[in-house]
Amino acid sequence: MPMNGLGQAAIPIVGFNYGAGKQERVQAAFRTAVPIAAGIALLASVIFCAIPRQLLGLFDAEADMLLLGVPALRIISVTFVFAAVTMILGYAASGLGNGLINMIGTGLRQVIILVPLARILGKTAGIHAVWYAFWVAEPLAMIYALISCVHLLHKKGIKKAKA
Repeated sequence: MPMNGLGQAAIPIVGFNYGAGKQERVQAAFRTAVPIAAGIALLASVIFCAIPRQLLGLFDAEADMLLLGVPALRIISVTFVFAAVTMILGYAASGLGNGLINMIGTGLRQVIILVPLARILGKTAGIHAVWYAFWVAEPLAMIYALISCVHLLHKKGIKKAKA
């Protein structure tokens, strides 16, 4: 949820500053939102790895659910930073008028790569292996979002700030 809020906030910030011709503020929005999102995701990863049983206990998870859920949360949480970066880049691209990057990034993360790979892993290695599909889908979606956003920024004439 924090990523959605941060991403939704990035859309008008990026869009208004791009429209006003303030390239440095567009760059600053990217340079600010992405590390904040990654930091929040990293904190969430640590929490989900450290206390998955207690988190599932908030939902009155029974023994069978804990047996599946504890390892699943630990496996999936490793990919939170990748997901956060993909989401924020997608939202920021929307602020530049390109919602397709966000849509494709989300599709890669949640359907195009994840679902077939989860099915293959489930069939070949069992239900406990399904969660490892996130380890492939999330980094690949992030790479797509990074490459697409760099290309979009270049296309829009937003050059990298000089150090």
